[in-house]
Amino acid sequence: MTTLAQSQTRSVGRILAARIQGLRTRYTVQMTALRERRRIARELETYSDEELAELGFSRLDIPAVASGNYRR
Repeated sequence: MTTLAQSQTRSVGRILAARIQGLRTRYTVQMTALRERRRIARELETYSDEELAELGFSRLDIPAVASGNYRR
């Protein structure tokens, strides 16, 4: 028969495992988003100033565009 202490220990273990999994998932999502922002910024940095102007922004706007915070 399982004692109360063993049962509580298992419950705490499950809670900790779930929280660690949640942290791992959030970290993965954030790292994926960071890689995508960097990829977009690298690509935009290859454009000439004229090409960027045709798109409606300047070289200084690249970080905001890559992060999705650019406002016209």
